[in-house]
Amino acid sequence: MSQTHVYVGCASAGTVEAFALDPENGKLTPTGHGAAVDAVRSLAADAGRGLLYAGASAKPPALTAWRMDPATGALDAVGGTDLADSTAYISLDAGGGTIRSASYHQDAVNSVDLDGDGLPTPPARRAPSPGEKAHSVRSSPDGRFVYACSLGSDRVVWYSVPNPATTAHDDDAGTAGGLTWAGSIDSAPGSGPRHQVFNADGSRLYVVHEMSGEVAVYARDAASGALTELERVDSVPPSLGLVPGFARSSGGPVPGPDAIWCADIRLAADDAYLFTTERSTSTVSTFSVDRSTGRLEFLRTTNTEQQPRGAAVDATGTHLLVCGERSGHLSAYRIDPADGTLTATDRVATGDGPLWIEVVAH
Repeated sequence: MSQTHVYVGCASAGTVEAFALDPENGKLTPTGHGAAVDAVRSLAADAGRGLLYAGASAKPPALTAWRMDPATGALDAVGGTDLADSTAYISLDAGGGTIRSASYHQDAVNSVDLDGDGLPTPPARRAPSPGEKAHSVRSSPDGRFVYACSLGSDRVVWYSVPNPATTAHDDDAGTAGGLTWAGSIDSAPGSGPRHQVFNADGSRLYVVHEMSGEVAVYARDAASGALTELERVDSVPPSLGLVPGFARSSGGPVPGPDAIWCADIRLAADDAYLFTTERSTSTVSTFSVDRSTGRLEFLRTTNTEQQPRGAAVDATGTHLLVCGERSGHLSAYRIDPADGTLTATDRVATGDGPLWIEVVAH
């Protein structure tokens, strides 16, 4: 019998919380099989190897790996290493050989190689900086390029990934951390590109902008990695009454309650619907996706958990999960295949400060 496990990284609690999701009815059940991780910020999973990774901005910043029990979801620590910089976001590359990390406070992208068993091997290596306040980094589905969003410099950068046999571990101006700067595309000043998601075949990249609330749709050239903007669509309708937001800094003020403060972006498994979260109004925005062109149509907003920082879609594409950084809860919603309407199916408590959701089907 297949199992779906949901892991939630809770920064304030210093825990990874574990739940079971029933895809038939959207019910969530705490399993009691979490783990302690000081200052956890984000998670990534390799379902094939049965591994879960956590990036933490502890002192020193660290990457930890656990083996997941396919039946119970229990986590068994199996490895880890220090990161070169604090982390806001981690992701597994398409080939499963590297973890990438984006550092908001150090304006950096780190690469950590994984051995044949998927375990992190030091050292973490810095790529050429994508700019100020790096907030996300993802590999293209074909594994040939890596994309990073620089929220503070208002641009999206792409790096080429050399053949592993010829990659030099150097730190010169053009190549470092196994990555070579290949190009960039600018966003409007003060818009703040934050999180990103590829469609299934990697021909489109969608980027949510934290301060403007826009979602940019880019066409991607598979040969060069280059992005071409197709359109920008507002995810924050005027009816929400928000003004443009601003970038956070250490010890500085938090946006809101009247400023746009977008967070996460997710695609349904069949690329039919796209979802973004907005923290000031605690809402999820839903778009339909034209799968032939990649273009978006805004459909509606749905009220959700207070300050929704993280979201995820299960492997079946039938449920959206959202965690509230201020509510300390996780909610599940059924996605109507006809029009993308979200219907709440369950709600459970998490540790304090949930930031990230990772869903793993065994």
